[in-house]
Amino acid sequence: MNIERIQLKGQLAEAKAEYRNLDVEASGLVILVRSLLNPFEDDNTKQETEKALVSLTRLNEIVTELRRLKKKIQDLEAYFD
Repeated sequence: MNIERIQLKGQLAEAKAEYRNLDVEASGLVILVRSLLNPFEDDNTKQETEKALVSLTRLNEIVTELRRLKKKIQDLEAYFD
Protein backbone atom coordinates (compact mmCIF):
# COMPACT_ATOMS: atom_id res chain seq x y z
CA MET A 1 0.00 0.00 0.00
CA ASN A 2 1.52 3.32 -0.97
CA ILE A 3 2.08 6.15 1.45
CA GLU A 4 -0.53 8.48 -0.13
CA ARG A 5 -3.30 5.93 0.37
CA ILE A 6 -2.33 5.49 4.00
CA GLN A 7 -2.36 9.27 4.52
CA LEU A 8 -5.76 9.58 2.86
CA LYS A 9 -7.16 6.78 5.01
CA GLY A 10 -5.89 8.63 8.07
CA GLN A 11 -7.54 11.85 6.88
CA LEU A 12 -10.78 9.96 6.30
CA ALA A 13 -10.72 8.47 9.79
CA GLU A 14 -10.01 11.89 11.34
CA ALA A 15 -12.81 13.55 9.36
CA LYS A 16 -15.30 10.86 10.41
CA ALA A 17 -14.30 11.18 14.07
CA GLU A 18 -14.61 14.97 13.95
CA TYR A 19 -17.98 14.66 12.21
CA ARG A 20 -19.29 12.34 14.93
CA ASN A 21 -18.11 14.66 17.71
CA LEU A 22 -19.66 17.73 16.12
CA ASP A 23 -22.88 15.84 15.39
CA VAL A 24 -23.22 14.96 19.08
CA GLU A 25 -22.57 18.58 20.07
CA ALA A 26 -25.17 19.79 17.55
CA SER A 27 -27.77 17.38 18.94
CA GLY A 28 -27.15 18.70 22.43
CA LEU A 29 -27.49 22.30 21.27
CA VAL A 30 -30.82 21.57 19.59
CA ILE A 31 -32.14 20.16 22.87
CA LEU A 32 -30.76 23.15 24.78
CA VAL A 33 -32.36 25.69 22.42
CA ARG A 34 -35.69 23.91 22.68
CA SER A 35 -35.52 24.11 26.45
CA LEU A 36 -34.58 27.80 26.40
CA LEU A 37 -37.38 28.83 24.05
CA ASN A 38 -40.63 27.68 25.58
CA PRO A 39 -43.51 27.99 23.08
CA PHE A 40 -46.02 27.60 25.91
CA GLU A 41 -44.74 30.58 27.89
CA ASP A 42 -47.43 33.27 28.06
CA ASP A 43 -45.01 36.05 28.96
CA ASN A 44 -42.43 36.31 26.16
CA THR A 45 -40.27 38.55 28.31
CA LYS A 46 -39.34 35.43 30.29
CA GLN A 47 -37.80 33.73 27.23
CA GLU A 48 -34.06 33.20 27.52
CA THR A 49 -33.29 34.61 24.11
CA GLU A 50 -29.71 35.69 24.84
CA LYS A 51 -28.71 32.16 25.82
CA ALA A 52 -30.63 30.76 22.86
CA LEU A 53 -28.86 33.15 20.49
CA VAL A 54 -25.43 32.07 21.71
CA SER A 55 -26.42 28.42 21.31
CA LEU A 56 -27.93 29.00 17.88
CA THR A 57 -24.82 30.83 16.72
CA ARG A 58 -22.66 27.90 17.79
CA LEU A 59 -25.13 25.47 16.20
CA ASN A 60 -24.90 27.38 12.92
CA GLU A 61 -21.09 27.17 13.02
CA ILE A 62 -21.28 23.43 13.66
CA VAL A 63 -23.76 22.82 10.84
CA THR A 64 -21.50 24.70 8.42
CA GLU A 65 -18.54 22.58 9.53
CA LEU A 66 -20.60 19.37 9.30
CA ARG A 67 -21.49 20.19 5.70
CA ARG A 68 -17.82 20.78 4.88
CA LEU A 69 -16.79 17.53 6.56
CA LYS A 70 -19.55 15.56 4.85
CA LYS A 71 -18.28 16.73 1.46
CA LYS A 72 -14.69 15.90 2.42
CA ILE A 73 -15.70 12.42 3.61
CA GLN A 74 -17.63 11.78 0.40
CA ASP A 75 -14.67 12.89 -1.71
CA LEU A 76 -12.23 10.72 0.23
CA GLU A 77 -14.53 7.69 0.10
CA ALA A 78 -14.98 8.17 -3.65
CA TYR A 79 -11.21 7.96 -4.02
CA PHE A 80 -11.23 4.49 -2.45
CA ASP A 81 -14.15 3.16 -4.54
